[in-house]
Amino acid sequence: MRAVMKRFAIGTAILVALAALASCSSSAGEPRTLTLRTLNDSGVTGEVTLAPLSNGRTQVTVEVDPAGHPNMPAHIHPGTCDELVPQPEHALESVVDGRSTTEVAASLDELLADTVALNLHSSNTQMELYTACIELR
Repeated sequence: MRAVMKRFAIGTAILVALAALASCSSSAGEPRTLTLRTLNDSGVTGEVTLAPLSNGRTQVTVEVDPAGHPNMPAHIHPGTCDELVPQPEHALESVVDGRSTTEVAASLDELLADTVALNLHSSNTQMELYTACIELR
């Protein structure tokens, strides 16, 4: 009986340790949801969710009311919404019918450490017109 109880205690301790390790390895940070700022009277409103992935990358999900913009190219640029560097750091999937999901080759910590902004363009033919933006912080 003592041997069974001892094995049970050891097994329980191992399970608790494994659960603790699993939670540590997947806690590269909690997902962050940020509200986009509408630009140029576009009417585009919504949110961006940044979720850390176990492979060291970040899933970027954009969900918006497209306000008549059915296909908006999206990028993460160095700089701020007011002063974007024209060359994007990360191209994102276009926001089609209000939704986009992209896996970015940077950790959440890396994205939040730099001064970068996520912006949406009006369309593929109006790249110079921004509809929404948010600084990633």
